[in-house]
Amino acid sequence: MEENTRASNINNNDRRVKRTKKALRNALIELLDVKPLNLITVKELTEKADVNRATFYFYYKDMFDMLECVKDELYEIFREEVMAGDDSGFTTEEEFVEYITRFLVFCRENYTVCRFVIKNEGNSSLSERIRNEIKQQVPRSDVVFPEGDPRRYLTDFAFSAIMGTILKWMDDGMLTQPRKMAEFMANTYTNGAETTKKQYGRLHFD
Repeated sequence: MEENTRASNINNNDRRVKRTKKALRNALIELLDVKPLNLITVKELTEKADVNRATFYFYYKDMFDMLECVKDELYEIFREEVMAGDDSGFTTEEEFVEYITRFLVFCRENYTVCRFVIKNEGNSSLSERIRNEIKQQVPRSDVVFPEGDPRRYLTDFAFSAIMGTILKWMDDGMLTQPRKMAEFMANTYTNGAETTKKQYGRLHFD
């Protein structure tokens, strides 16, 4: 109980706290990439993060508590840095470009965690929260087209393509600048693949 009280009074804006939590977070995600949470020990985690066990227990009760806290922390960081406090949605393509640019910069600066979340989006509650947050900002095809109309799935199709593209961009070393990637994806989303092909070059099925 005392540990929880102390942890709740931690200044999460303190640079040292941020660095320590980021080290623990990245170590956890790297380990989760190769084994399930129930097989990861606090000793293994803290050694990988170069943080002592007492520090871990100052912030978290156990590994499961840490995972839930990491999800909440990352979601709040996402809202602050990507959403920028704006829940009103997009009214122009340029606003969409700016949004995707912020999202790509966020992924670049939080590479380890973001790559894990996107790669495992099918079974990640954090990914679902972020996915729903983003989908609230874009035109929704499922509220425009009736049931039975395949066009209802346009938003889901485009969103899955965007997330897959971001993952590939990250795996390729993020060589293309975020703004340039954002313009490409926004243009494809809003104008369709045919228009994009004309702008970026023709693709052929061999």
